[in-house]
Amino acid sequence: MCEHHAAANESAKLVDVAKMDRRHLLRGLATGTLVLVAGCATNEVTGREQFIIIDESQLQQASLSAWAQMRQQVPQWRNAAAQRRLETVGNRIVQAAGRGGQSWEFVLFDSPDKNAFVLPGGQVGFYRGLYEISDRDDYLATVLGHEVGHVTGRHAAERYSREAAAQTALQVAGTQINSQLAMAALGLGAQVGLSLPFSREQEAEADIIGLQYMQRAGYDPRQSIPFWQRMQSGGGSRPPEFLSTHPDPDNRIQRLRNYINQQGWGPV
Repeated sequence: MCEHHAAANESAKLVDVAKMDRRHLLRGLATGTLVLVAGCATNEVTGREQFIIIDESQLQQASLSAWAQMRQQVPQWRNAAAQRRLETVGNRIVQAAGRGGQSWEFVLFDSPDKNAFVLPGGQVGFYRGLYEISDRDDYLATVLGHEVGHVTGRHAAERYSREAAAQTALQVAGTQINSQLAMAALGLGAQVGLSLPFSREQEAEADIIGLQYMQRAGYDPRQSIPFWQRMQSGGGSRPPEFLSTHPDPDNRIQRLRNYINQQGWGPV
Protein backbone atom coordinates (compact mmCIF):
# COMPACT_ATOMS: atom_id res chain seq x y z
CA MET A 1 0.00 0.00 0.00
CA CYS A 2 1.09 3.56 -0.63
CA GLU A 3 1.71 5.85 2.28
CA HIS A 4 0.55 9.45 2.07
CA HIS A 5 3.15 12.12 2.63
CA ALA A 6 2.68 15.82 3.27
CA ALA A 7 3.21 18.24 0.39
CA ALA A 8 6.66 19.79 0.17
CA ASN A 9 8.82 21.88 -2.14
CA GLU A 10 12.13 20.73 -3.57
CA SER A 11 14.36 22.68 -5.99
CA ALA A 12 15.90 20.69 -8.84
CA LYS A 13 19.03 22.13 -10.40
CA LEU A 14 20.02 21.41 -13.98
CA VAL A 15 23.69 20.61 -14.45
CA ASP A 16 25.76 19.37 -17.39
CA VAL A 17 24.51 16.67 -19.73
CA ALA A 18 26.93 13.77 -20.05
CA LYS A 19 27.42 12.32 -23.52
CA MET A 20 26.18 9.13 -25.09
CA ASP A 21 25.11 7.10 -22.06
CA ARG A 22 21.57 6.89 -20.83
CA ARG A 23 22.60 6.37 -17.23
CA HIS A 24 24.61 9.58 -17.33
CA LEU A 25 22.51 11.42 -19.90
CA LEU A 26 21.05 13.97 -17.52
CA ARG A 27 22.45 15.16 -14.23
CA GLY A 28 19.44 17.15 -13.20
CA LEU A 29 16.26 18.90 -14.12
CA ALA A 30 15.57 22.50 -15.00
CA THR A 31 16.13 25.10 -12.32
CA GLY A 32 12.87 25.77 -10.54
CA THR A 33 10.62 24.63 -7.75
CA LEU A 34 8.89 21.30 -8.11
CA VAL A 35 5.77 21.05 -5.98
CA LEU A 36 5.49 17.64 -4.38
CA VAL A 37 1.89 16.55 -3.87
CA ALA A 38 0.86 13.52 -1.87
CA GLY A 39 -1.12 10.87 -3.65
CA CYS A 40 -1.65 7.19 -4.36
CA ALA A 41 -3.51 5.94 -7.40
CA THR A 42 -3.86 2.84 -9.52
CA ASN A 43 -2.19 3.20 -12.91
CA GLU A 44 -4.67 2.02 -15.55
CA VAL A 45 -1.83 0.81 -17.79
CA THR A 46 0.10 -1.23 -15.25
CA GLY A 47 -2.85 -2.12 -13.04
CA ARG A 48 -0.87 -1.47 -9.89
CA GLU A 49 -0.98 1.24 -7.26
CA GLN A 50 1.69 3.91 -7.45
CA PHE A 51 2.94 6.42 -4.93
CA ILE A 52 3.31 9.76 -6.76
CA ILE A 53 4.23 13.01 -5.03
CA ILE A 54 5.17 15.20 -7.99
CA ASP A 55 2.88 16.97 -10.39
CA GLU A 56 3.25 15.33 -13.81
CA SER A 57 3.06 18.59 -15.74
CA GLN A 58 6.00 20.00 -13.80
CA LEU A 59 8.08 16.91 -14.49
CA GLN A 60 7.27 17.19 -18.18
CA GLN A 61 8.26 20.86 -18.26
CA ALA A 62 11.54 20.03 -16.56
CA SER A 63 12.23 17.33 -19.13
CA LEU A 64 11.75 19.86 -21.94
CA SER A 65 14.62 21.93 -20.58
CA ALA A 66 16.83 18.87 -20.23
CA TRP A 67 15.93 17.79 -23.77
CA ALA A 68 16.86 21.20 -25.17
CA GLN A 69 20.29 20.93 -23.58
CA MET A 70 20.71 17.41 -24.92
CA ARG A 71 19.89 18.61 -28.42
CA GLN A 72 22.51 21.34 -28.12
CA GLN A 73 25.32 19.13 -26.87
CA VAL A 74 24.88 15.87 -28.80
CA PRO A 75 24.94 15.89 -32.62
CA GLN A 76 21.88 14.71 -34.48
CA TRP A 77 22.23 12.05 -37.15
CA ARG A 78 21.21 13.76 -40.37
CA ASN A 79 19.63 10.86 -42.21
CA ALA A 80 16.24 11.86 -43.60
CA ALA A 81 15.14 8.33 -44.55
CA ALA A 82 16.08 6.93 -41.15
CA GLN A 83 14.34 9.80 -39.40
CA ARG A 84 11.12 9.22 -41.37
CA ARG A 85 11.23 5.52 -40.57
CA LEU A 86 11.76 6.16 -36.86
CA GLU A 87 8.88 8.65 -36.76
CA THR A 88 6.56 6.33 -38.68
CA VAL A 89 7.09 3.45 -36.28
CA GLY A 90 7.05 5.76 -33.27
CA ASN A 91 3.77 7.37 -34.25
CA ARG A 92 2.12 3.97 -34.74
CA ILE A 93 3.27 2.93 -31.28
CA VAL A 94 1.99 6.08 -29.54
CA GLN A 95 -1.34 5.75 -31.33
CA ALA A 96 -1.57 2.15 -30.11
CA ALA A 97 -0.77 3.40 -26.62
CA GLY A 98 -3.67 5.86 -26.77
CA ARG A 99 -1.26 8.78 -26.53
CA GLY A 100 -1.66 10.19 -30.02
CA GLY A 101 -2.96 13.45 -28.59
CA GLN A 102 0.26 14.01 -26.67
CA SER A 103 3.21 15.84 -28.19
CA TRP A 104 5.99 13.39 -29.08
CA GLU A 105 9.42 13.98 -30.56
CA PHE A 106 11.70 11.30 -32.02
CA VAL A 107 15.31 12.21 -32.69
CA LEU A 108 18.23 10.17 -34.02
CA PHE A 109 21.52 11.02 -32.32
CA ASP A 110 24.83 10.40 -34.06
CA SER A 111 26.44 7.94 -31.68
CA PRO A 112 27.63 4.35 -32.19
CA ASP A 113 26.07 3.35 -28.87
CA LYS A 114 23.26 0.81 -28.98
CA ASN A 115 20.97 2.83 -26.79
CA ALA A 116 17.74 4.80 -26.57
CA PHE A 117 15.96 6.81 -23.90
CA VAL A 118 12.72 8.61 -23.20
CA LEU A 119 11.91 11.66 -21.09
CA PRO A 120 8.61 12.20 -19.24
CA GLY A 121 7.47 14.85 -21.72
CA GLY A 122 7.50 12.40 -24.64
CA GLN A 123 10.98 13.10 -26.05
CA VAL A 124 12.60 9.95 -27.43
CA GLY A 125 16.30 9.77 -28.26
CA PHE A 126 17.44 6.91 -30.50
CA TYR A 127 21.16 6.38 -31.13
CA ARG A 128 22.58 5.56 -34.55
CA GLY A 129 24.28 2.40 -33.27
CA LEU A 130 20.96 0.96 -32.16
CA TYR A 131 19.20 2.03 -35.34
CA GLU A 132 21.81 0.33 -37.50
CA ILE A 133 21.12 -3.09 -35.95
CA SER A 134 17.34 -2.56 -36.16
CA ASP A 135 16.90 -3.63 -39.75
CA ARG A 136 13.29 -4.73 -39.16
CA ASP A 137 10.54 -2.29 -38.23
CA ASP A 138 9.55 -4.82 -35.57
CA TYR A 139 12.92 -4.20 -33.91
CA LEU A 140 12.33 -0.45 -33.85
CA ALA A 141 8.87 -1.14 -32.45
CA THR A 142 10.37 -3.30 -29.69
CA VAL A 143 12.50 -0.40 -28.48
CA LEU A 144 9.89 2.32 -29.00
CA GLY A 145 7.16 0.28 -27.34
CA HIS A 146 9.44 -0.15 -24.35
CA GLU A 147 10.25 3.56 -24.15
CA VAL A 148 6.61 4.63 -24.51
CA GLY A 149 5.80 2.09 -21.81
CA HIS A 150 8.03 4.02 -19.42
CA VAL A 151 5.93 7.13 -20.06
CA THR A 152 2.50 5.51 -19.75
CA GLY A 153 3.74 3.58 -16.74
CA ARG A 154 4.64 6.92 -15.12
CA HIS A 155 8.01 5.49 -14.19
CA ALA A 156 9.82 8.82 -13.99
CA ALA A 157 7.29 10.32 -11.58
CA GLU A 158 7.23 7.10 -9.57
CA ARG A 159 11.01 6.99 -9.34
CA TYR A 160 11.23 10.63 -8.33
CA SER A 161 8.61 10.09 -5.65
CA ARG A 162 10.28 6.97 -4.29
CA GLU A 163 13.66 8.64 -4.13
CA ALA A 164 12.23 11.80 -2.59
CA ALA A 165 10.60 9.81 0.18
CA ALA A 166 13.74 7.76 0.76
CA GLN A 167 16.05 10.75 0.88
CA THR A 168 13.71 12.61 3.19
CA ALA A 169 13.70 9.62 5.51
CA LEU A 170 17.48 9.61 5.48
CA GLN A 171 17.48 13.36 6.15
CA VAL A 172 19.87 14.11 3.30
CA ALA A 173 19.86 17.86 2.80
CA GLY A 174 21.24 20.56 0.51
CA THR A 175 22.26 20.36 -3.14
CA GLN A 176 23.18 16.69 -2.83
CA ILE A 177 19.57 15.65 -2.39
CA ASN A 178 18.46 17.85 -5.27
CA SER A 179 20.98 16.23 -7.60
CA GLN A 180 20.10 12.71 -6.52
CA LEU A 181 16.37 13.30 -6.81
CA ALA A 182 16.72 14.84 -10.24
CA MET A 183 18.80 11.88 -11.44
CA ALA A 184 16.29 9.46 -9.99
CA ALA A 185 13.41 11.20 -11.73
CA LEU A 186 14.80 10.20 -15.11
CA GLY A 187 15.88 6.71 -14.20
CA LEU A 188 19.47 7.58 -13.34
CA GLY A 189 19.74 6.51 -9.71
CA ALA A 190 22.42 4.00 -8.78
CA GLN A 191 22.12 2.90 -5.15
CA VAL A 192 22.32 -0.85 -4.62
CA GLY A 193 19.38 -2.23 -2.68
CA LEU A 194 16.99 0.67 -3.32
CA SER A 195 17.12 2.31 -6.75
CA LEU A 196 18.53 -0.57 -8.75
CA PRO A 197 15.97 -3.28 -7.92
CA PHE A 198 13.21 -0.78 -8.50
CA SER A 199 14.69 0.17 -11.85
CA ARG A 200 14.80 -3.46 -12.95
CA GLU A 201 11.13 -3.75 -12.01
CA GLN A 202 10.30 -0.75 -14.18
CA GLU A 203 12.39 -2.04 -17.08
CA ALA A 204 10.65 -5.40 -16.96
CA GLU A 205 7.26 -3.70 -16.77
CA ALA A 206 8.11 -1.49 -19.76
CA ASP A 207 9.08 -4.59 -21.73
CA ILE A 208 5.63 -6.11 -21.27
CA ILE A 209 3.79 -2.85 -21.94
CA GLY A 210 5.90 -2.47 -25.07
CA LEU A 211 4.82 -5.89 -26.35
CA GLN A 212 1.20 -4.87 -25.93
CA TYR A 213 1.75 -1.68 -27.94
CA MET A 214 3.66 -3.57 -30.64
CA GLN A 215 0.80 -6.01 -31.10
CA ARG A 216 -1.86 -3.28 -31.18
CA ALA A 217 0.17 -1.30 -33.70
CA GLY A 218 0.39 -4.26 -36.07
CA TYR A 219 3.97 -5.30 -35.36
CA ASP A 220 5.05 -8.82 -34.44
CA PRO A 221 5.81 -9.18 -30.71
CA ARG A 222 7.66 -12.43 -31.45
CA GLN A 223 10.38 -10.39 -33.11
CA SER A 224 11.30 -8.92 -29.74
CA ILE A 225 13.07 -12.22 -28.99
CA PRO A 226 15.63 -12.09 -31.84
CA PHE A 227 16.06 -8.37 -31.21
CA TRP A 228 17.06 -8.86 -27.56
CA GLN A 229 19.19 -11.85 -28.55
CA ARG A 230 21.00 -9.59 -30.99
CA MET A 231 21.47 -7.00 -28.26
CA GLN A 232 22.72 -9.68 -25.90
CA SER A 233 25.28 -11.05 -28.35
CA GLY A 234 26.65 -7.57 -29.01
CA GLY A 235 26.50 -6.32 -25.44
CA GLY A 236 29.99 -7.34 -24.34
CA SER A 237 30.72 -7.61 -20.64
CA ARG A 238 28.02 -6.48 -18.26
CA PRO A 239 27.59 -6.42 -14.48
CA PRO A 240 25.57 -9.11 -12.70
CA GLU A 241 21.83 -8.48 -12.57
CA PHE A 242 21.79 -7.40 -8.92
CA LEU A 243 24.17 -4.55 -9.82
CA SER A 244 22.44 -3.56 -13.03
CA THR A 245 19.54 -1.24 -13.75
CA HIS A 246 18.38 -3.56 -16.53
CA PRO A 247 17.20 -7.17 -16.30
CA ASP A 248 19.63 -9.97 -17.03
CA PRO A 249 19.36 -10.66 -20.80
CA ASP A 250 18.50 -14.35 -20.36
CA ASN A 251 15.85 -13.55 -17.75
CA ARG A 252 14.45 -10.77 -19.91
CA ILE A 253 14.15 -13.00 -22.96
CA GLN A 254 12.52 -15.82 -21.01
CA ARG A 255 10.03 -13.41 -19.46
CA LEU A 256 9.11 -12.11 -22.91
CA ARG A 257 8.76 -15.65 -24.26
CA ASN A 258 6.42 -16.57 -21.44
CA TYR A 259 4.24 -13.51 -21.94
CA ILE A 260 4.04 -13.88 -25.72
CA ASN A 261 3.00 -17.52 -25.39
CA GLN A 262 0.50 -16.72 -22.64
CA GLN A 263 -1.14 -14.16 -24.91
CA GLY A 264 -1.40 -16.66 -27.75
CA TRP A 265 0.95 -14.67 -29.98
CA GLY A 266 3.47 -17.50 -30.18
CA PRO A 267 4.80 -20.00 -29.97
CA VAL A 268 8.29 -18.63 -29.48
